[in-house]
Amino acid sequence: MENIDPTPGSENNRRIMDLVLKAGQLLLESGAEVFRVEQTMQIMANSFRLQDFHVYVLSNGIFASAEDGTISEVRNIPDRAMHLGRVDAVNSLSRRIAAGEVTLEQAELQLKEAAEIPFPSNWGRRIGCSMGAFFLAVLFGGTLAEGVVAALAGFVLTCYLIWCDRRRVHSIFQKMTGSALASVCCLALCALLGLDANRASIGALMLLTPGVAFTMGIRDFANSDYLSGSIRMMDALLIGASIAGGSGLVMALYTHWMGGLP
Repeated sequence: MENIDPTPGSENNRRIMDLVLKAGQLLLESGAEVFRVEQTMQIMANSFRLQDFHVYVLSNGIFASAEDGTISEVRNIPDRAMHLGRVDAVNSLSRRIAAGEVTLEQAELQLKEAAEIPFPSNWGRRIGCSMGAFFLAVLFGGTLAEGVVAALAGFVLTCYLIWCDRRRVHSIFQKMTGSALASVCCLALCALLGLDANRASIGALMLLTPGVAFTMGIRDFANSDYLSGSIRMMDALLIGASIAGGSGLVMALYTHWMGGLP
């Protein structure tokens, strides 16, 4: 059933533009690739008959115009947090809009519902990250005991990151101090239990690695979005350097004072 008004008025055009921009912003904030954001916004605008729609998306901003430039907006997206559930919800909405299954009012309501999909609870994050650290340590050749050490360090690290998020601590500082904290936990526990700290540390530090940013950067390069790809790759390199700096400093100090790593 076709529910889309083929001749929207001026006020309708602005509502459509606002809907499309909110959808793009939600996708970008939730970790979607640049080409996916542009494609989804274009599909929604075309489906609602928004004329002369043009959009340019960067990793932290959206530039869009429509109706011969009479409607134009710029949106800054400084913060991003991975949430694939929201990405999937917006993509599903865009497909229903393209199929003519929803009106503008229904689309606005469903987009609002997508934006309100909650993140995992803090305890869910703690448990999930602990399990991830355990299996990563074992995957890299560690024993079960070293995996338990990595899980404990991952639990402490996740508690610290949650605390930093509440106080809006800068992400680079979070990664640097978090990697140092995880290394201290692993070194202390492994020295106490007589275990190898290398694999336990790897398991805990893998929780901080910028795998998503690195992968998105490569995908942006593959889609000829060189500016966005460069931004994401730079972000990944800075995070990697921060992790290496925090962990390396702790290990260097431990080696200097104790004569070697456990």
